[in-house]
Amino acid sequence: MKTRALGAFGWLLFTMILWGSAFPSSKYATEHVPHEIAVLFRFGGGAIVLLIITFFRRSQQAPKLKDVVGACVAGVIGVCGYNSLFFWGVTLAPASDGSVIFPALTPVITAVVLILSRRESARPARMMGLVLGVGGAALFFFATNAHGAPGSTQLMGDTIFLIGAAVWSTYTLLNRRLVAGMDPVQAVTYSTVAGSIALGALAAPHFGSVDWGTLSTGFWINAVYLAIGPTAVAYVLYVRGIRDVGASAASVMMFAVPLFGTVFSFISLGESFTLAQGGAAVVMVGGALLAVITGRKPAAAQAGSEQPVPAGSSQEAADAGVQEPDETTAPGASDATAREADPLAR
Repeated sequence: MKTRALGAFGWLLFTMILWGSAFPSSKYATEHVPHEIAVLFRFGGGAIVLLIITFFRRSQQAPKLKDVVGACVAGVIGVCGYNSLFFWGVTLAPASDGSVIFPALTPVITAVVLILSRRESARPARMMGLVLGVGGAALFFFATNAHGAPGSTQLMGDTIFLIGAAVWSTYTLLNRRLVAGMDPVQAVTYSTVAGSIALGALAAPHFGSVDWGTLSTGFWINAVYLAIGPTAVAYVLYVRGIRDVGASAASVMMFAVPLFGTVFSFISLGESFTLAQGGAAVVMVGGALLAVITGRKPAAAQAGSEQPVPAGSSQEAADAGVQEPDETTAPGASDATAREADPLAR
């Protein structure tokens, strides 16, 4: 069991590397084609790979129509809505900004909504984490505004990243109900296909503006990498990680994404933070991590009671006594697989 868990964490770490690399790779793609087309290439290609994986998997029970519809709705919100904002954001702001804002603010926004709606209560340590997360975000935006040159689009791009994090939080809160009755990989595939169809509709008006003959070999290699690596392969690895160590432990690994995203953005794009932005990013990510690892109790739970494993969670996690995640996991975790958050966030 220990060997299996150790191997699972190794694959999860590799998944975080893939998701971290998606930020500069996505920005590179948007430098050559409109962002609507770039995001379609990534998730349309990912949908094709996932369909192939699903075809060769052992046969699963056919999903109910209502679950298929729910997965398609989730795909329109999570794949199309969130990722359209993400790719738009990287055309205006450094990819490294997005690699910090998305993983840190999604669990913070989700937790705040749940607490304000009285669906959850929180321990003092978790509340402190949320305060640090919000405060770090405010400092990050303040530092960006102070550092930005006249006419800079960075603040606008960071604001779009923030809106995208809010959209992903909405998706996180809805998706558990939408795909609760489906096999995880089936749910992921249906969501990705539906979201890709919606992305295709958004991208269609822009195809005529691209001079396809001038696109370099590097662009196409990058497009194939985005579809296979950070999308389809990362999905499968994350599903396996959740199966082996539980979704709660897997979701905490998401906090490695800002590190890898920043490193890859520096290496491939030459991006870097100012000292003030770097300090604010540390506060923001640290606060969000504290909010996640200290856990929470449902509002109706008694003090000291243990959170039950949600219906529909993996049998392996239940057998191992691993607690499934709350609804504040970061945006790279899989809602369809963990019933909470979706790896297509990255």
